[in-house]
Amino acid sequence: MEVAGSRKLPGNVPGKYYTTEDCDGCAYCASVAPDHFDYEKKSNTYFVCRQPSVPGEEEVVVEAKEDCPVDAIRAAEELVHAVGGGRA
Repeated sequence: MEVAGSRKLPGNVPGKYYTTEDCDGCAYCASVAPDHFDYEKKSNTYFVCRQPSVPGEEEVVVEAKEDCPVDAIRAAEELVHAVGGGRA
């Protein structure tokens, strides 16, 4: 579920997936997709360090996103729909 006003963390690499300031540093994402999430010690948050490039990689990132306990992982298309920019 997209929460309006949740800002993207600065460490995220450009691309479809990103983490937001809602991240509480639980490390679930890194346990599911360790090649795609990295830790920022100063802020105690995780960020997308590498975007998925093949279907198998996308599956683990989507799993991390869907199961994130604080809904801090987002996909770019969700942002478009949340601000009313998507088409019906």
